[in-house]
Amino acid sequence: MTRFLLFFYSALCVAQTIPPPVVATWPGDRTAAISLTFDDAVATHLDNVGPILRKHGIHGTFFVSTGSEDWRKRIAEWKQLASQGNEIAGHTVHHPCLLPQIEPHAQSYTPAMMEAEIRDSAQTILIEIGDRRGLTFAYPCGNMSFGPPAEQTRNAALYQRYIAEHFFAARNYGWVGTVSPEELSILSVPDLGYTVDRDFRELLEMAEPALHNHRWGIFTFHGVGGQWLAVSTDALDELAGYLARHPEIWTATFGDGVRYIQESKALGIRAAKSGDREARFDLTWPLDAKTYDLPVTLKWTLPEGWSSAQAYIEDKEATGARQAGKVLLVDVPPGAASLRFIAKP
Repeated sequence: MTRFLLFFYSALCVAQTIPPPVVATWPGDRTAAISLTFDDAVATHLDNVGPILRKHGIHGTFFVSTGSEDWRKRIAEWKQLASQGNEIAGHTVHHPCLLPQIEPHAQSYTPAMMEAEIRDSAQTILIEIGDRRGLTFAYPCGNMSFGPPAEQTRNAALYQRYIAEHFFAARNYGWVGTVSPEELSILSVPDLGYTVDRDFRELLEMAEPALHNHRWGIFTFHGVGGQWLAVSTDALDELAGYLARHPEIWTATFGDGVRYIQESKALGIRAAKSGDREARFDLTWPLDAKTYDLPVTLKWTLPEGWSSAQAYIEDKEATGARQAGKVLLVDVPPGAASLRFIAKP
C-alpha cells in the first residue's frame, strides 16, 4: 500500500510540473515578420510588383481602390495576382481622404456616402476575386475619419464600425511603428512610415526595429518604378530578394499577419492528462475558422528525464514536428482539439 501511494504521489507531481506548450511568436518560431503592402490599385503593381514578388517566391497585399481605372480595366490580371498567393484587400471605391489636394475630398462625405464606399469596395472584391477568407482594409491617406471638422470625432467611430462590418482588420498609413502580438490594435495597425524615393538600404533600415526586436513591420508602397509616391523597381527587387534569402523572417501578407496574432492570443491550451512518459493537452479555437485558418506553431519544452518525444494531433502523428535541443516545435492546424506528446524510448 505504501509503495502504491508513493507511486501515485510521484505521478501526480509529474503531472503538476509538466509545463503546457506555448505559442511561438511567429510561425515556425521565426525571429520576426515583415509584410509588403501596396496601395491604390495602380498599373505599376501589375507591371512591376507582381513579377518581382513572383521572382522571389514571396507574397504581398494589394489594397485596391475599386473605382480605379487600372482596377476596372485589368481585372483578369488582379485575379491572376490573387491566384499566385497575394492578398487583394480594400481601400474604398474612390479613395476619399482629408488631404485638400485629393479628390474626392472626405470632408464632403456623409456617413451614408462613406458606408457605401466601404461596403461597395468589399462586395466588388468578393465578386471579382472570390476570396472567402475574409478581407482587410487600408485607410486612404491614413485618415481615420471623414466629414467636416466639427463632425470628425463622431465620424471616426462610424468609420471603424463600417470597416468592422466588412473587414476583419485595417492598416494605417504614416503612423510609424512596429507591432508585437500583445499590442495589436486590429483596426489601426501601424506601418513603418513613408517609403517614397527610398533605396534598398534605407528600406532595410526602416525594417531594423522589427527585425532586431522580433516584431512585425509593415511596408506601405504606392507606385513602384513610376506613378506617384514611388520607389524604384531596383529598391523593391533588392528588398524582396533580401527577404527571400532570410527564411528566419516570416514574409507574410497583411491578413496572415493579423490571423496568426489573433489565433495565438485566442488559442486555449489546457492540461488534460499527464504521466511520466506522456502529456496530453486539450485545445480550443474560439475564432471563425473561415477567416482564421492558419496553423499555429506551438513550442514545448521536454520535461526532466525526456530526451526526445513524438507529437500527436488528435491521436495522429504530427508530420513536420521538429526538435531542437529540449524544445519541440509542432504546427497545429486550426480546429484541432488535442495535442499529445509521448516520450521516445
